[in-house]
Amino acid sequence: MTLRHAGRAAPLLAIVLSGFALSGGCQGASNRGGGGAPLTGGPEGPSQSTTPCVLTRIVDGDTVECDPVGRIRLIGMDSPELAQAPFGARAGEALARLAPVGSRLEVEYDVERRDPYDRVLGYLWQPGSQDPLLLNWALVRQGYAVLLTIPPNVNYVEALTEAQEAARGDRAGLWAVDGFACEPADFRAGRCGPGEGTRDH
Repeated sequence: MTLRHAGRAAPLLAIVLSGFALSGGCQGASNRGGGGAPLTGGPEGPSQSTTPCVLTRIVDGDTVECDPVGRIRLIGMDSPELAQAPFGARAGEALARLAPVGSRLEVEYDVERRDPYDRVLGYLWQPGSQDPLLLNWALVRQGYAVLLTIPPNVNYVEALTEAQEAARGDRAGLWAVDGFACEPADFRAGRCGPGEGTRDH
């Protein structure tokens, strides 16, 4: 039911994510953050119509392929790059726990629908009869992504900002291991010092 309201993955990540898919992680567990405590406090549901799709591949913590929509870059958040080992792989694993390959999702768009790399820009919702879960928000709240605001796509910026503040305060996810000592945008721009933003273990 439709709700109302580029690069290659590292071999290790591909193996890990394939494991999640083959283990048959159930969709009903997704709103529980992969078996943890319920994720509460996020947006209650999409603010406009959505497009259904089936998750076919997790590229990394903020990019997926979802049929028939195509490659989707999650709006409003930024996860570590795969080169930021081991943090990038952990972010991808967190997304796989929330939505294993094969999950039926809903894509909500904002003002701009594509980025300069021709990826679809979207908010990914895990449908639920009473508690649909915004995956963009969940990854930030669990500490596997940071806020990345690029106007005019700002529909959920307040919720994402609050999620980051809460995750940082709780030292959730990668915040507990200094996974954002060099944020992904700084890493891509070459603004990190030697070894900063990665951990060799």
